[in-house]
Amino acid sequence: MSAHVRPAHRAGPRRWALLPAAVLVLALSGLAAGCSSSTPAYCTDASQLKTDVQNLGNVDVAKNGLGSLQTALSKVQADAKAFAADAKSAFPSQTAALNTALSGLQTAITSAKGQPSVTAAAAVAASVTQVKNSASDLQNAISGNCQ
Repeated sequence: MSAHVRPAHRAGPRRWALLPAAVLVLALSGLAAGCSSSTPAYCTDASQLKTDVQNLGNVDVAKNGLGSLQTALSKVQADAKAFAADAKSAFPSQTAALNTALSGLQTAITSAKGQPSVTAAAAVAASVTQVKNSASDLQNAISGNCQ
């Protein structure tokens, strides 16, 4: 009884038949990896925050009143909260500074509603500037991660 033994150095036809399937799997996995985003989740929140902070700085309080500034502030606060939920651990000092600036602006607006004066208006303007500066510092910190 003689058995036919295939040499070990030659691949059989079945092994070669699997090669196209293996190549296809590798190619598709490479495409899927290329489609996944390496951009952090907080980048979308940061972009919206940047837009709404710019809008906050463009509010014409003399023309539209403090209510328009309060509306713009509410949008920025919501954006800051969403951003902080995703990125607070990555940018703790910047998110804390922005939240402090936002709280200061809220206090200034509340005070200005109670006693409209030049001093109150100056405090509101200074607080808006502080929010813009804090948001700018945050944007600078994340700029390398969100492109």
